[in-house]
Amino acid sequence: MTYFPTLDQIVGHDAVVADLKQAMANDHPGHAHLFFGPPGVGKWTVAAAFAQALFCRHKPTPGASGCGGCPACLKVAADNHGDLVRVVMGEGKTRIGVDQVRQLTAFFALTPMEAPWKVAIMDDAASMNEAAANALLKTLEEPPSRSLLILVTRQPGKLLPTIRSRCLKTRFSPLASAALQRILATLTTLDAATLQEVMAAGRGNVGRILAFSQGELLELRRKFYQEMAGLPTATLAQLFTLAEQWGTPEKFAHIVPLLKIWLQERLHGVVLQTDRGTMATRDSQEAWLKAIFWIEQLLRQAAEVNLNRRLVLEAVLIRLARLQGAGY
Repeated sequence: MTYFPTLDQIVGHDAVVADLKQAMANDHPGHAHLFFGPPGVGKWTVAAAFAQALFCRHKPTPGASGCGGCPACLKVAADNHGDLVRVVMGEGKTRIGVDQVRQLTAFFALTPMEAPWKVAIMDDAASMNEAAANALLKTLEEPPSRSLLILVTRQPGKLLPTIRSRCLKTRFSPLASAALQRILATLTTLDAATLQEVMAAGRGNVGRILAFSQGELLELRRKFYQEMAGLPTATLAQLFTLAEQWGTPEKFAHIVPLLKIWLQERLHGVVLQTDRGTMATRDSQEAWLKAIFWIEQLLRQAAEVNLNRRLVLEAVLIRLARLQGAGY
């Protein structure tokens, strides 16, 4: 489902939008921005809407939102404007490489074709390898005129300090429930009960919530939670079967965020028990914290070096089953 609002239609980031509009009104949008915050809260959407506003020929004042209907606005919404480029990891890659940054430098060296600015948005900027980061730094040190780079990341601390220092920094906060409901009301026709379920499943990530709202993924979540409830009594053979089923390329991308949400919920439950008070539950809290840290490290390694997904899930399921009393 395509979701492309103009700046005026952005929901939940009023202060961010106001700052961007003020920068345009002052004719000083900057040459480099760092948009950082939790995943799925709208960083890319705001970045693209900002580019749209810069390119729009029909806005009434320099600090106004894009109109959303002129040829420039429509091209940005369709991701085919000649003066806007999106830099993402290549298919099958785990890093943004130096060749991609060199292409970006070449893009900025060209004169804008249609718009007054050339804009590049780099998704998951923290995934640049060392050579790519150093190449980007050279561009930031001597930015071409009328060029704007927007780095989008949830992990700004992984960027070189020299890159961060050359960017205007904008923090994005998680969207409030009311803002999420306003967005979803325009994009879905879910009943109230299902809407609450998908919001709980998505944990503030708009893209994930919209994916769950399509039905098939919502059923996958329900099935996942049902099977996770059976871990303490499952046999090793059953765990291996689950790992094989969930380790397919189609399911693994969805299972990982579901697993992280499930772990957060379990930890929350353990903490509530601890607050009520016994040494046993404090020990349980420590055990869950250690397990979650280990699982997150393993999942991160699986993404970075392409570990065998089935084997990763087998190790995770066995650890969780033992944590809940399984005897193997």
